[in-house]
Amino acid sequence: MVRQWSGKEARALRDARRMSIREFAAHLGVHERLVSKWEAGGTRVHPRPVNQAALDTSLARSDDVVRARFAAMIDQPLIDRPAPEFDAHAEQPEHSTRTQYSSDAELLALVDVGAMRGDALAAISERDLIMAAAHEASDHAGRAESTNVGAATLEQLDADITRIANDYVHIPPVPMMVEMLRVRRRVYRLLEGHQRPTDTAHLYLLAGTLSGLLANASTDLGYHDAAGEQARAAWAYAELCGHNGLRAWTRGMQALIEYWSERPRRAILLAQSGQQYAHSTTAKVRLHNIEARIWSKLGSPADTERCIQAAEAARVGTVTDALHDEVGGVFGFGEPKSQYYAGATFIHLGQAEPALAATERAIDLYANGPQELRSYGAESLARVDNAAAHLINGSLDGAAESVRPVLELAEDKRISQLEERLTGLRHHIAQPRFHAAIEARRLDEQIEEFCGATATRGMILVDPTP
Repeated sequence: MVRQWSGKEARALRDARRMSIREFAAHLGVHERLVSKWEAGGTRVHPRPVNQAALDTSLARSDDVVRARFAAMIDQPLIDRPAPEFDAHAEQPEHSTRTQYSSDAELLALVDVGAMRGDALAAISERDLIMAAAHEASDHAGRAESTNVGAATLEQLDADITRIANDYVHIPPVPMMVEMLRVRRRVYRLLEGHQRPTDTAHLYLLAGTLSGLLANASTDLGYHDAAGEQARAAWAYAELCGHNGLRAWTRGMQALIEYWSERPRRAILLAQSGQQYAHSTTAKVRLHNIEARIWSKLGSPADTERCIQAAEAARVGTVTDALHDEVGGVFGFGEPKSQYYAGATFIHLGQAEPALAATERAIDLYANGPQELRSYGAESLARVDNAAAHLINGSLDGAAESVRPVLELAEDKRISQLEERLTGLRHHIAQPRFHAAIEARRLDEQIEEFCGATATRGMILVDPTP
């Protein structure tokens, strides 16, 4: 018997008995989550004594075939019930070729533990061994073809992700995160089952896409460390399913997280590395725009211009991919978002006129385009950048008019990047030329009130009180 059970032996016994986690848990009389915990912990986890006893009983009551499979899986011989002995010279009934084995499984299980040695081989016919091997192959192929994921399930999950990615741009982050988690948890449960390799790859793509969405939502709420963790998970899933579209998008997301975390040089490396996976026009344009924005923050007009030109050159292509162009929404990068990025880039460089042109174009496209594509976050950020450009030009009235809709946003739509950008706007207002202006003081007070309310909301989200 097993001296001390760990998650490794528990998993081996379940596999030997050909049981699912749910079936094995019911067989032992424990909750299926406990079985999953054992198996995830492997040799590091040891069940409690009462459950060790249940596992002992299960193994003791198993037949020889199950016990042989179990012993092979844990790579140790059975010590209390040896394999049957065979006499190669014993008289065999005429016309019988299956005198020693009750099933193919029993024969092959004994092969696993090394019972088929020496004279024992003479006790069976060549046909027995060949047919058992053939039957095993067909049985295994049949199980491999089975799946817990049907075409309708995958189609529904694809539709869920498309809906979430597009709804997110005009719905507050927190309720959308609940929906993202709900769908991803369903994907995780499906991955615990058995499906065809192509369906497994599809599920990994879904898990990676949802992790990317959660990374984006985490940044909007100001949790950059959590966003980085979600983005690393998205990258791992992209690697598992070999999806270049998700790889390229995730590298861009990681670059933005580093940019917002004040690590611009690492952000540049991530944006550049994403280009090797960017096969679609949208993916290339997005990554070039992200890199341009980072170079502008570093104060490098030459590198910024180089990236802007590269984005323009890439824009002439017509290659699409499923994630950036068919799912779209958060994953898309159409003209409104491109103009918003351009405005932010020019603000970093202190170039008011091109910043005004780009931000006004972005605001117009968002305000007058389809409502379901109107990104309140990107539009609000474009308005703040537009106000900054007005202040660079010395226009307090223009700045106040641009930022007014932002200051009226509902609290649940006040994403964290807005506070950062508005703080930058206050630095412009604090310039000596605006010291005597009543309008400047009033605008500064409104921004301070907005940022204070946003900070309070963040504390409530992190540590709610009864």
